[in-house]
Amino acid sequence: MSTHNQSFSTLEEESLICARCGYCRSVCPVYKSIGLESATPRGKISIAREVFPLKKHGKMTDDFVNRVTQCTLCGACSRACATDIEIRNLWLDLRGRINRMGKSPRGYTALHRNLVSNRNITTFDNRERLDWAQDLDDPEALESRKGADVCYFVGCVSSFMPQASEVAIAFSEILVKAGVDFTTLGGEEWCCGFPLIGTGSADDARQFMKHNVERIKELGIHTMVATCPSCHHVWSHSAAEFLDGYELKVFHATEFVLSLIREGKIKPGELNEKITYHDPCDLGRNGGIFEAPRDIIKSIPGVEFVEMEHHHADSLCCGGGGNLQTVDPELTNAIAAMRTKEIAQSGASIVVSACQQCEQVLSASIRKAGLPVRVMNITQLVLEVI
Repeated sequence: MSTHNQSFSTLEEESLICARCGYCRSVCPVYKSIGLESATPRGKISIAREVFPLKKHGKMTDDFVNRVTQCTLCGACSRACATDIEIRNLWLDLRGRINRMGKSPRGYTALHRNLVSNRNITTFDNRERLDWAQDLDDPEALESRKGADVCYFVGCVSSFMPQASEVAIAFSEILVKAGVDFTTLGGEEWCCGFPLIGTGSADDARQFMKHNVERIKELGIHTMVATCPSCHHVWSHSAAEFLDGYELKVFHATEFVLSLIREGKIKPGELNEKITYHDPCDLGRNGGIFEAPRDIIKSIPGVEFVEMEHHHADSLCCGGGGNLQTVDPELTNAIAAMRTKEIAQSGASIVVSACQQCEQVLSASIRKAGLPVRVMNITQLVLEVI
């Protein structure tokens, strides 16, 4: 298995390295759902090798563009690659080229329009980012302020999607119960930039990151926590260049909540349930955070914890990543159905994840399958037992 010590160079160079061994095909959720060679990572790389190194740009067909967007950016192909290609970065490079050629699909252009116009993925006014906080005892306490110990970066989905807002509410209530001095960026929080990166608009994403970093510096915040794995990934990696020496510790909520439990600031009560955990791709395989959420679950007295067939770095994608839902929701549903089958086979009564997108996609899939399984974010689980 590749250790991925190399860094990504260019699409032209990386595409020529591909040995067409097929290891990527065996782990790709899109290929497992579609079953066509053109949907495999090696198939897409072969076409990209014809288009760019050989400068045959006329071969950039709409069908190929569609294949490129049929990807969740889950990173499974990169991990499986025998020749150590950073394939996930190759997809991002390729999407950027497609965008610059004016060939982005309609779903991408609509998403980009929302982000540039509203600073979030929806059509809502960005000043409404804290509307979800009205369900808290003291919603005004979350208004942006200087000097707080922690900033909670909420993210677009939890800020504007009713189901996902429960994640923001649960995490905020945990922080209150633990006595954490925290704030948010409020209406000054812009999208982290990850959806823009995924549509091939990396330059626009950098402006969003720069804005958010400037707000953090203005508030004098030195600890950032995100409940969204993609937000966490951006803050941990892409946004670093804008910090320019400014000290900022970035945590995912699972890491932060686990520290609260270990410090005795919150104490889980008993729960007699069988629970399994779904690894979000950006938190687990692409972020390296596997044990914190599991340790939280195992800290709850009475819980029987079980793993699904595929877990940790081998976990199956839920189907909701990489902006796939904006271009092919049916494919998202097909990928989710594979994961739902494993949830059913685990015998768990609750499936927990640490990503609001995973919860939404898996909830819909589990309802469709008629399974008697609760889908919860780990923050919701913790709040329920403390």
